[in-house]
Amino acid sequence: MPSQLTRVVFRSIIANRPLVYRGCIYRAPRLQIPPPNAFPSLAPATQRRTFFNMLKTQRKAKAKELHPGFETMSETVHFQRTGERLPETADVLKAFNAFFSQKQTKFEDFYIEVAIGVFVFLEKHPRDGGEPWLSTEDVRRALASLQYQPETGGKPHLQFARILIARLMPREEKIQENMRKSESPAPSAFGQFETSDLPLFIKLLCIYGAAAEARSVAERVYGGSNIDTRSPIERQVITLAWENVLRGFVVQDHSEELKKTVDMMRELDIPFTLTMQAILVDYFSAQKDSEQAKHWYLEPAVNTVDFTTAKPQGKTYAAILTLCASSGDTQFGQQIMVDMLKERPGKDAWDAIFLWSAGIGKGVDEVDRMMSVMVRRNDEARQKNPEIQEILRPDIRTINKLVAFSMSKNDPYSAERYITLGNKWAIVPNAETFTLQMQYRLSVKDIDGARAAYFGLQGEPQRANEQSTDVINKLVQAMCASNNHYHFDDIMAVVDDMHENKVLFDPSTVATLCILHLQRGEQIDAIDLVQVHAHRYSPQQRLVISTRLVDFMLDRRNSTADAWDAYSMIRQLFPETPRDVREKMMTEFFQRRRSDMACHVFFHIRNHGTDYVTATQDTYAAAFAGFGAAADEESLELIHNQLKLDLNTELNTKIRNALMIAYTGVGNPTKALEFWYEIAASQEGPSYNSIAIAFRALEFMPWGDEHAKRIWNKLKQMDIDIDKQIFTAYMCSLAGNSFHDEACKLVENVEQEYRFKPDIYILSNWFNATRNLEDQENVEAWIREYYPEVWVKLTELGHVVAEDEYGVSYKQFKIDRQLDP
Repeated sequence: MPSQLTRVVFRSIIANRPLVYRGCIYRAPRLQIPPPNAFPSLAPATQRRTFFNMLKTQRKAKAKELHPGFETMSETVHFQRTGERLPETADVLKAFNAFFSQKQTKFEDFYIEVAIGVFVFLEKHPRDGGEPWLSTEDVRRALASLQYQPETGGKPHLQFARILIARLMPREEKIQENMRKSESPAPSAFGQFETSDLPLFIKLLCIYGAAAEARSVAERVYGGSNIDTRSPIERQVITLAWENVLRGFVVQDHSEELKKTVDMMRELDIPFTLTMQAILVDYFSAQKDSEQAKHWYLEPAVNTVDFTTAKPQGKTYAAILTLCASSGDTQFGQQIMVDMLKERPGKDAWDAIFLWSAGIGKGVDEVDRMMSVMVRRNDEARQKNPEIQEILRPDIRTINKLVAFSMSKNDPYSAERYITLGNKWAIVPNAETFTLQMQYRLSVKDIDGARAAYFGLQGEPQRANEQSTDVINKLVQAMCASNNHYHFDDIMAVVDDMHENKVLFDPSTVATLCILHLQRGEQIDAIDLVQVHAHRYSPQQRLVISTRLVDFMLDRRNSTADAWDAYSMIRQLFPETPRDVREKMMTEFFQRRRSDMACHVFFHIRNHGTDYVTATQDTYAAAFAGFGAAADEESLELIHNQLKLDLNTELNTKIRNALMIAYTGVGNPTKALEFWYEIAASQEGPSYNSIAIAFRALEFMPWGDEHAKRIWNKLKQMDIDIDKQIFTAYMCSLAGNSFHDEACKLVENVEQEYRFKPDIYILSNWFNATRNLEDQENVEAWIREYYPEVWVKLTELGHVVAEDEYGVSYKQFKIDRQLDP
């Protein structure tokens, strides 16, 4: 999605209008027949070629997109911690209001934590006259913004809601008057706090898992025996508050608390409304608790208009009938059907009847006949009684319910047939229909079918809801994962439509698109995508993207250039990436034989300003070992000098081990041996790895056998347990200095003295340490004679031909001789 492509151009792609891809200046346009609803182009697309590209503007990455006002808010909180000069309070107020002026936006925990800090700051620093900076409307706006629940977390939202409601609470005297339990025959009227603020607070408590607290507030404020004397609006406020409490316990799946709440409502004379009945029946039906579901279905309920007894809602019928069908309780289901059909059932009741028929195994054709029965009975009733105005016809809500039911049964075939049934009845699909189509088609890997449903969804004006957002993200991910089955422009058409309609991008979608851009060599496009979306995610959501980028970077199937692009993105856009991940990336460049890139990664770690990222002893050790394996003497000296200047890192045995490995690898075993003597003289002392690494240095050092023998004798005098690694390293130090006979004697007696048999590890190291063709022939003959099966395995490994500094050739088996510091 290059920046020079405007929204109009993207709309042209969606509409299948001719378009020239700007990546190739003289590429011929691909002609396509525009659909009838495509708007005509005002002017043909023109192309311009600059003189030697001198006039061509250079592409720059987009700046990061943050929530309005959040930069000032975060600076305020950060500067309070660091003691720096704070922004002007008026600017902080403006940023706070801009942040919470966004419509229907989900804020992750991180943002609300910052908002809490800003709110406390504004409250602690009032205006010159003592008045608070935030008005009541500002606080109400912030409180209303919390009702959009984020994907994860929510504790900061709950904390902030409690702070805001305390700010909105009236004077204590008025609280006592309004919250007094209704012993008085004429309770005081509700104010705006009780009518709008407190119900919203109760709703927030229930959303974020504090239903018990919400019930306590509702009991204290909205309980009492004088509810019948309240005005209709106040009674609706009371019932709405208790409905939210019930929903809160449903979300928390607390069935016992749910029953306890209903009992409390009875004691307080709270009306049992149709919505409360629907909540309870739907919950217990989902729990397969037939007894409780039937009980609450049979419980009389009232509407919230005139609070008189009324028939259950359509969703109540649907829930109980679906439960009866799934549990095989056809007797109770038939009883409900008879009761419904005794009187003239409404549209919602008929929809429940259709669901019941589908639930007991009736096919699509039978449901179709039942729809005809509904239409016929309605027409006959209207002819007999002209006062009946309601015209009953199956509509798109009917079809959507049947499709959703089929999906719950994992039956996409029936779902598709119900869509066809809707077409038969000339029912126009809506956004929910296309969303459901995309869902069940993606569930069976029918990406083409899901894409066709998406084209229908594009024409719907109201489609950016949570359900459609989720399925559109899944469609993009599926198209990207289809092994190049879909053209890049087809994927980008969907992506741009998401941008155009402000559809929220899932972190997995952003990560998938980033990988797609990187595979195409479009690093700036990948950066733009992250800059637009990732800065609005929570740390956990950002981790999804950074992890995918790290996996891409560590994948050897990707080129080193692409790996470096991925690393550059991680470093630039995800500064919170921890040290251990950065060390993995540094090691990856060493293994790709790009020690220069690894050197850059090391300096990025070392110069990072945070303690959880900056270089430690392990980081230096990994870097030294890598430079030794790469034989990069220049970088080794550079990093070694940096270590000497690093006041926060002390030399320990592991770092000295790594330095021995490094200087041995660059051909300076004499200097490597100096670190061995430093280890031997240090308080920490050598480790087993130190001994093996020292022997490895002596393997390449002229007359290193003399030092090796002294160390070996010292080990035996101190009765140190000799393991296979130390034995092999000592034997190789002799072989590397052309003491073939002594090395051979050690191998011959190893099983008797140290109780481990010569295997492929010992013998392959012996052969590779012998860098002389004549001695290698003797080693080969010895292995062939005594361990022929090992020699067969060695030949299967393959070998390369190497040369020493004098140009003498010798063989080296393809084994890994790297030692761990």
